[in-house]
Amino acid sequence: MPANNLPFLKSIGIRRISRNFMGVGDILLKLSPHTILSVKQSGIADKYAITAREYVAVCFFLTLSLLFGSTVLITLVLFLGKSKALIIGPILGIIVGAFVYIMLISYPKSIVNKRVKNLEKNLLFALRTILVQIRSGVPIFDTFISIANGDYGQISVEFGFVIEKVRAGGSVTDNLEELTLRNPSVYFRRAIWQLVNAIKSGSDVGENISNVIASLSKEQIVEIRKYQSTLNPLAMMYMMIAVIVPSLGITVMIIISTFPGMESIGNERTFWILLAGVVFMQFVFMSVIRSKRPALIEG
Repeated sequence: MPANNLPFLKSIGIRRISRNFMGVGDILLKLSPHTILSVKQSGIADKYAITAREYVAVCFFLTLSLLFGSTVLITLVLFLGKSKALIIGPILGIIVGAFVYIMLISYPKSIVNKRVKNLEKNLLFALRTILVQIRSGVPIFDTFISIANGDYGQISVEFGFVIEKVRAGGSVTDNLEELTLRNPSVYFRRAIWQLVNAIKSGSDVGENISNVIASLSKEQIVEIRKYQSTLNPLAMMYMMIAVIVPSLGITVMIIISTFPGMESIGNERTFWILLAGVVFMQFVFMSVIRSKRPALIEG
């Protein structure tokens, strides 16, 4: 399972020292219990052989180290600048430490969200391939091999793990059940559970897959309608902030700058600032629209 490289988790020294903070890790884990599942589903637990408790302890140790280091550095810089170093330095250090801890503790969740999108954007295509091959008389295991060797993104990777374990002597159904437990996508888990139940009960696998596809297609339509209803107010806000306000603002500034003593309002610098603001808002709206797009209609 993929997990982005985290060099500090490879360091034996950091992990050894972090064991002294396991008690603090337990307390922090109670404040963010979702971290247990996120660490497992993100692949960090398997890749680095680490538990959620150990991961939180490492995050706390790194935060404490950065908090101390940044406090000393900022205090020294402010002291040389003859500012109120003893007051401002620790405050800024705590802010830096809190920001670092939030980033580290949220990282597994961000990986999980990316995995969900990667799984769901190819799910319907993979299920339709399975349905076509099963109804064509292809054995179920050969169908899984086809999916693993296909271009279905994260789904191909996950089925590749199943194929490897089955060839090593594992059971197909047991490995498919494990696949549902370690993957964060609700739609993907639902599809695999239907497949497992059909194999175990000896019922028509093709019929079960067909029902899952029909259900996912309806979900896709619902998601598209929700996305459409989200875009309507966003489009109105975009027109107001990125089109109407700048246009009226320029007109008002030009008029005001004609009055005596107000010439500085309509200078070149003001227009460059306005242009930078409009470009920034464009990127903000693009990011918001991209983040709101449902995984089932990702392309």
